[in-house]
Amino acid sequence: MKKISKKNRKKATIEDIEKMAVMGQETGQFFGKPKRMPPRETQKMQAAGEIVKVNVDLTSTFLSELDEIAFFLNVSRQSVMKNFLKDGVDRHFLAKQARRNG
Repeated sequence: MKKISKKNRKKATIEDIEKMAVMGQETGQFFGKPKRMPPRETQKMQAAGEIVKVNVDLTSTFLSELDEIAFFLNVSRQSVMKNFLKDGVDRHFLAKQARRNG
């Protein structure tokens, strides 16, 4: 796909772009290059193992599911969340390492 500058980018209505997409035609000329979000700045910790509090928005259904798991395991909801998050982070880095080595 060739690069199209902002000046040379064609203008069209959303309906025109939709019609082109439905017909299977190329619509990339109407859009710019997608941008990746920059990485968050990592917070400098004063000491290793320092606890940092964070706020997370969750649905009530999801909280109910977490509570159910916590009740079954006889541990706190926070413990369940920490363990599941750690498991997910570990899986992410293992997969990343496997892609590099594979």
